[in-house]
Amino acid sequence: MPAVPPRGDSVDLSIFVPCYNEEKLILRTLDTIRDAASRYPFSYEVLIYDDGSKDTSPALVRDYIDRNGLGGRFELISDGKNHGIGTNYFRAAERGKGHYFIVFFGDNSEPVESMTKMFDLMGKADVIIPYIDSRILSTKFNTDHRSIFRRLISILFAALVRFLSGHKIRYFNGFILHRRQNVVKNRVNAYGFGFQAELLCRILDDPSVSYLEVKVSCAPRAAGSPTVFRFHNLVSVLGSFWRIFARRWFHSHRS
Repeated sequence: MPAVPPRGDSVDLSIFVPCYNEEKLILRTLDTIRDAASRYPFSYEVLIYDDGSKDTSPALVRDYIDRNGLGGRFELISDGKNHGIGTNYFRAAERGKGHYFIVFFGDNSEPVESMTKMFDLMGKADVIIPYIDSRILSTKFNTDHRSIFRRLISILFAALVRFLSGHKIRYFNGFILHRRQNVVKNRVNAYGFGFQAELLCRILDDPSVSYLEVKVSCAPRAAGSPTVFRFHNLVSVLGSFWRIFARRWFHSHRS
C-alpha cells in the first residue's frame, strides 16, 4: 500500500538524511527510502541536511525533488556551513513534524530490507534499536558487510558504551527509531558520531521507556570515503564517552 502524503501538520514519521559530499550516493539513498516507505500507509517527510558539501550534492538533491514532484514531502536544508552530523540530527528532530523520527545515512548503507524491518515495528515500543551481527572471523550469520576494520571498530565501540553506561543492548549506533519528542527533550551536546549512543543511553536511563531490538544488515559503502574517522569527529566521540560515563557515575552517587 503506498504511503500517503503528509496531511497538514500531521506526519507519522520524520526521516533525517545527513549529506556531506555524497554526490555519488545521495540519490540512491533517496530512491531506497522511497522504495521502502512506499510499502506502508503511513505519512512521512524526508529532511535532507547538506552539511556544507563541496561537491554537487545540494544541486543534485534540488533537481531530484523538483523532477519527482516531491516538494512538501522532501526538503533540502542547506546553508553552506558544516555543523556536524550530531548537530544536524537534533536540528532535524526540532524541525520535523513526525510522531516518530529516524535517520538514514546519505551513503545508501541501509538496504530496503533493513528499513522495512524498522517500519514494521514502528509504534511497538518507544525505541526501536537496530543491531548488526558483526563477526570478525565467521561470515555465516554476519549481517555487517563492511570491512573487517569497520566491523572491529563497531564491536569495540558497543563494548565500551556497554561498560560505560551499564546498558546491555547489542548496538548503540545506526538508524535508531525514536519517538521524536524524546529526541527533542533529550538533546545532547555532540556534533560527531557519538551523538546516537549518548542520546540512547540518556533515554534508556528512564526505566519507563520501552525498547525493542531488531537484527538488520548493513551494506558496504559503494563510493567515496567515510568521515567518521576525521579528527574533530573522534574528539566529539571521546566527549560522548565521557558524558555517558559521568552521567552514570553521578547518577549512581546521587541515588
